[in-house]
Amino acid sequence: MPSIPWLRTSGLAAAVLCLSACKSDSDTTELRFGINPTTYMRPLTAESSSQRTAMESPLPPPSFRSNDGLVFTVEGAYATLFDVRLELPSGHECSDSEGKLAPLMTCTDAADGRPGTLSVREPLFVNWMNAVNLPNGPLRIPEGGYSRIEARLGQSEPELSSFIMDASFTWEGKRHLLAVAFTSTAALRFEPRGPFDIAGSGEDTVVVGSLDLTTWLDGIPVASCLALGDLTLDNTILRLETGTGACAGAAERVKQNIETSTRLLFASHR
Repeated sequence: MPSIPWLRTSGLAAAVLCLSACKSDSDTTELRFGINPTTYMRPLTAESSSQRTAMESPLPPPSFRSNDGLVFTVEGAYATLFDVRLELPSGHECSDSEGKLAPLMTCTDAADGRPGTLSVREPLFVNWMNAVNLPNGPLRIPEGGYSRIEARLGQSEPELSSFIMDASFTWEGKRHLLAVAFTSTAALRFEPRGPFDIAGSGEDTVVVGSLDLTTWLDGIPVASCLALGDLTLDNTILRLETGTGACAGAAERVKQNIETSTRLLFASHR
């Protein structure tokens, strides 16, 4: 889990394509950053929340598999994002966005051949499991067609990681924890992988910057490496930096897999 200073000072972004308007504001939509549908598909307003029944059970937490089938369940995931920005839709100017932006966001009109941009004015510290970010508050942007959002991983303090993730797994009948933490300044680009990537259906639509967990352990046979001693456990903790043999370089591979797993989802609510 992240340190208390990280939480106290405390990422992913998304692109928008011709989105439906949200009930709470007819000409804006909301950006959320998350990997857990239970949280990023929650209703947008208290009114819509009251319409959900007690019979609706929460979705299971997100999980992923190693290259040889060992299952990992995400317990927590956090990131720090800098320079989050997206181009204004063609023909739009900042005056069109007046009164529609979240307080954290600024707008710059096109100039000198550069397109207009919407930018988050300070770093975002993202709790991927809860689909919330610090500084807190919804990130609302004007409705429109956006081609992509770009951002950069970074560190809010020199001793803190850019990305942290803990995932539980069972090995030889006991619960263990995979601990991943790394620093990075990688540039990230979040674009749709197809015309639409929709989770759920309904009237209220949000844009979700997400990560494709299924790719995180590509090429890493964790179960085999544990059995052969190419990975070792520190009590109940597995850290991939110890990898040898078939798992040599596993920590760097996971880092690269996470950095390239960006994706865009359109989440709708009943």
